[in-house]
Amino acid sequence: MTKFKVGDKVRILNVNEIEDAVQNGFKTNGIYKVNLIDEEGCPVINNEIHELCFYKHELKYIEKVTNRPSKNQRITALEDTVAKQSEEINELKLIVHELRGKKTIEPSTTNTVEDIIEFEGQQYRKVDREAREGDVVMFTVNNVHYRSKKSYKVIENVKFTDENGQVIHVYNEHKRTPENVDVYELIKGGLNPQIPIVDETIEPLTPNQQRAAIIEKAKKFVDEHKSKYRSEWNIVGHTVQILIYDSNGMLMMFRQAKCNPSDVFNEHIGKAIALGRALGLDVSEFEQAVQPTLAVGQIVYHRGWKDTCEIAVSGHYFMEASKCAIDSTYARESTIINDTNAIYEVIK
Repeated sequence: MTKFKVGDKVRILNVNEIEDAVQNGFKTNGIYKVNLIDEEGCPVINNEIHELCFYKHELKYIEKVTNRPSKNQRITALEDTVAKQSEEINELKLIVHELRGKKTIEPSTTNTVEDIIEFEGQQYRKVDREAREGDVVMFTVNNVHYRSKKSYKVIENVKFTDENGQVIHVYNEHKRTPENVDVYELIKGGLNPQIPIVDETIEPLTPNQQRAAIIEKAKKFVDEHKSKYRSEWNIVGHTVQILIYDSNGMLMMFRQAKCNPSDVFNEHIGKAIALGRALGLDVSEFEQAVQPTLAVGQIVYHRGWKDTCEIAVSGHYFMEASKCAIDSTYARESTIINDTNAIYEVIK
């Protein structure tokens, strides 16, 4: 989390995500001076009329203004560089493919470099139709829920998972239409003849199936690497701590795994990360775990109501405020914050 101090200047990235900002006259992309730091370590700004405080989960919607490029600007520049390099690689692959497979090149049947993209190690070709499950889409305009030039995988019911882990319809939301959504379908076998053709009878794993697999792997990791010494676990908010004591009962090691605010907390993944760090083992697989979509048993947070609830099966839960139906508007508008007790389908 960025640390602010009095005198810093901050830019509001999205005024709609910050409580009381709009009604008090603050603007998106507006730059304001930090007047003080509250007891939670959050900055307090004003616009000469009103004062604005921030909750910790709102800090991702502001950035410190410096002379150096912002994090988002650096990410965009990096994405542009990678995209350019990817285009050059795809162009070479296309040429090699055609030279291997044909004596002559027929331009009329050859896709341009811009029509071919690479996503998660596989190649996709641009098609002139609406998106279907398994396709990859790109949006031609920026929005709070997605970025242009970024690829998103289409899941069931023609939806995709946005930057905040929310599942959203590809079309009919935020002015998205077939005219401003580019669609790419999987090239079976890719452009490289040595890559085997994908078996169409095997369904790709959903984010939740991938999440379930990594959770099971985390549990086994903790089981297999238990310390021979006495150890204790502490769960503090979204932080997992491990304390390991020697044979005399003296604390000899302490490690922790603090969940990134943009990720979903899971106790089992946290334990694997903390234990792995204590033992000096590679835990990057757990640190980069795929983020889930809505499922029964998750805990979600609704920004408007400033409340949490447990996702439950379809039904009515008016008398039980701690639960909300998975198909409810409340659930769809909420952010998943904890999936320790989520019920996922485990692929054997």
